[in-house]
Amino acid sequence: MATLLFEIGTEELPSWFVRHADDAIVGIVSARLGGAGLAHGAIRRFSTPRRLAVLVDDLAAFSERRPDVRRGPAESAAFDANGRPTKAAIGFARASGVDPADLLVEETDKGRYVFARRELGGDPAAELLPPLLAGVIDDLPAPRKMRWGDGDVAFVRPLAWLVALLDDAVVPVRFAGIEAGRTSRGHRFLHEGPVELAHAGDYPDALDRASVSADRSERKASVIASAESAAATAGLLLERDHALEEEVTDLVESPSAILGSFDARFLDLPEAVLATVMIHHQRFFPTREQGGSLAASFVAVSNNRVSDDTVVRAGYEQVLRGRLDDARFFWDADRRATLAQHAWALAGIAFHKELGSMADKVARVAKATRRLAELLGVSKEEAAVLKQALPLFRADLATQMVYELPELEGTMGCAYARAEGLPEAVAIALEDGVLPRGPSGALAASRVGALLSIADRLDTVTGFFAIGRRPSGSADPFGVRRAALGALRTLTAQGWRVPLPKVLQAVASSYSAPVVEDDVLADVERYLWDRVAGLLAEEGIAPMVVRAAVHGSRSVIGAARRAHLLQGLVAVPGFSDLLTLHKRAANLAKQTGGAARVKPGLFRDPVEGPLHDALPEARRGVERLMAGVRKQLAPWDLGHGPGAELHGLDAAVAEVVRLKTPLDAFFEGVMVMVDDAEVRGNRLALLGEVADALSDLGALSYLEAPAEA
Repeated sequence: MATLLFEIGTEELPSWFVRHADDAIVGIVSARLGGAGLAHGAIRRFSTPRRLAVLVDDLAAFSERRPDVRRGPAESAAFDANGRPTKAAIGFARASGVDPADLLVEETDKGRYVFARRELGGDPAAELLPPLLAGVIDDLPAPRKMRWGDGDVAFVRPLAWLVALLDDAVVPVRFAGIEAGRTSRGHRFLHEGPVELAHAGDYPDALDRASVSADRSERKASVIASAESAAATAGLLLERDHALEEEVTDLVESPSAILGSFDARFLDLPEAVLATVMIHHQRFFPTREQGGSLAASFVAVSNNRVSDDTVVRAGYEQVLRGRLDDARFFWDADRRATLAQHAWALAGIAFHKELGSMADKVARVAKATRRLAELLGVSKEEAAVLKQALPLFRADLATQMVYELPELEGTMGCAYARAEGLPEAVAIALEDGVLPRGPSGALAASRVGALLSIADRLDTVTGFFAIGRRPSGSADPFGVRRAALGALRTLTAQGWRVPLPKVLQAVASSYSAPVVEDDVLADVERYLWDRVAGLLAEEGIAPMVVRAAVHGSRSVIGAARRAHLLQGLVAVPGFSDLLTLHKRAANLAKQTGGAARVKPGLFRDPVEGPLHDALPEARRGVERLMAGVRKQLAPWDLGHGPGAELHGLDAAVAEVVRLKTPLDAFFEGVMVMVDDAEVRGNRLALLGEVADALSDLGALSYLEAPAEA
């Protein structure tokens, strides 16, 4: 057993790639070693802005030996009359890597055939590793790679050095014109000279001495601890931000926190503005007073350590002061006009050349929102809020603040509405209407804001489908997929049971040009249901259960609840057998045409009455299940919510499953397709009621193999 070190040294990597590669490199190395038959122990990973590395423990010195057996031509074709190998046998032996004299003849169920047997593997790891490790660099996934110099190889950033050691021996890996050696590099500012490695196992300690914290998890903990400590020196609390912590971790090799401050007069700016400037533009952590109010201080994490950080602090403060001065100017300038006046400028902001300006889009959203409000039956108070909010929706797009800081769209609409003295509910709706901002972002909390959000996003989806710009594969230049997911998540979080086709008709009716044809609307509906199925699959719902739920629902929340309910039911003893019988009943019932009614007077067998009598209890059980799961999963965010665990629903489950016994007896004792037309029709109608009794659970015909779910 040996220890393998492989380090890829680069120019500064983008922070997003460091985290991405840190997650991917272990899997890639493990897969390549496994493919080469090299057994190994634990794989430790290291990543910084200048390097990606793995340290593999207990790597086998030789690849695993394994038998390789190949069947060749029949004996009659492999040897001539004198027993000499024919061209067929010689060619087979050559292709199999054996001497023709070593071919064996064995009896098979199809006759006597020639076989080539040999043992593969046993190759030295030192010989297998060079091409294997070079391939690791190629395999690291990235959406964008670059080429440099005269070569044709590509990577996220130009390579600067490679280290490849098998214990104390250099592995001769070559990539992009660089030969691997035993020399790494330390921190760019805090360590002079190369880092010579005598043994692969020396790597972590050697980098630590060279002022490089190469273990990403340890470096992240150090970032947080040092930032909190810096804030605590002034009696302040650090404002934690997960995304910022991740990004800063991948911007430094040796974190050093510095506490800075800014003029307290800027504290009268909205907190969201201050946080956006500090977090998104300067990568600074905001701080708070012990009472919770935002403090006029921040924490910056430097990639350098100096004995006197006065100059560094002054530089951070100067840059932030300039940003805050700009924000102050935008805040004051924007408030010289009302939101209604800013809304006039939306006509000059393009949405899409075939779909008009932002003013055109907002007008469509207003019409769609009013129609959705009618469908949902909003209260008088909500209708009043909606009336005030609609003319101002997305008006902040025309403000200087949002032009400079686009991530504040909606947030500034809310802030400017408050500054104008508009009702708080109107201000909240203007911000809620632009939510969610990402795949897992916060959703609108207010009903009015949710209406705006859904109408706005479905307007985007419907409009781009109408002009033939639907997403294709991974290409989605207009954010249609993101808009669809946001609308679906908001619909379910609100628990609205309005049928999806009615929602889309309300949105489509707001278009005058281009006119949304029925076939386009049908395409949009299919696309949205596919997204629902994808979100449910991400929850771990079995594919067959997803299909049964989606095809058995008209509302998005209904599909989500049915999916989680069925996922729990398929594990209940007896439910699988009931589904099998139900499917048989449903198939036979199709022959009635659905119009016949059950007449107990036509029952001719003792098992017909008990089945008919069991149906009310089964229907009641289904109703109780649906009501119970509605409580468990409301409110609920599609793709991120919990599954129904059927807590407190045991009695309802039992009522449904008890239908199995009389239904089983019916199929065992009764011939359905008898000659008597009245009796036959009555029995088919009874089976139709059986199918109907469970229909609210979903399209159960899709659960063909429920045991696998």
